[in-house]
Amino acid sequence: MRMRGWLLAGMVLGQAQAWAQAAPAAEPAPEQARAQAAAQDLGRQLKAALAQQLERGGTVGAITFCHEEAPLIAARVGAGHGVRIGRVAVAGRLRSPANTAESWQAQGLAGFEGRVAAGEPVSALVQVQRQDLPAGVALRLMRGIAVEPMCLACHGKELSADTRAALQRLYPRDAATGFAVGDLRGAMWVEVPAAQ
Repeated sequence: MRMRGWLLAGMVLGQAQAWAQAAPAAEPAPEQARAQAAAQDLGRQLKAALAQQLERGGTVGAITFCHEEAPLIAARVGAGHGVRIGRVAVAGRLRSPANTAESWQAQGLAGFEGRVAAGEPVSALVQVQRQDLPAGVALRLMRGIAVEPMCLACHGKELSADTRAALQRLYPRDAATGFAVGDLRGAMWVEVPAAQ
């Protein structure tokens, strides 16, 4: 149980570290730096909380945590950094209705899927939008989320009976299984408001 906890927690931290690695060599614009900092903060907080839940309740505990607590953590991180932040799933592979992509996110994901189909690794999928934004938005940033080995316990092709039962109870319309390592699972996104 402890090993699985650290593996899943490592995946969350890996996403946060990927944000840092995606930063250009030059100092990023303040809005982009803010978006990256929020993503790193969310990754750290989710890592700690998921590791604790996996130690206590295994995969079922992690699924329950993701259903109940992960959205609250994302909301707190967003408020703390003054951004909107979350995750969205690729089209047709939704687990939580709360992670349904808005139109701009769906367009970003479609672009990511095309890039993956052309051979680009998911780890390289980053999109920063600074133009053609709605009023009140200064920057939008998305980064692809790859399926890692530890993801397969809840998102793979072969799930344990207790995992399937937990998913059926909490996500009766779940379509987020059947993934393989390296698949594009979705994207983390951050939206930075314009200065008031």
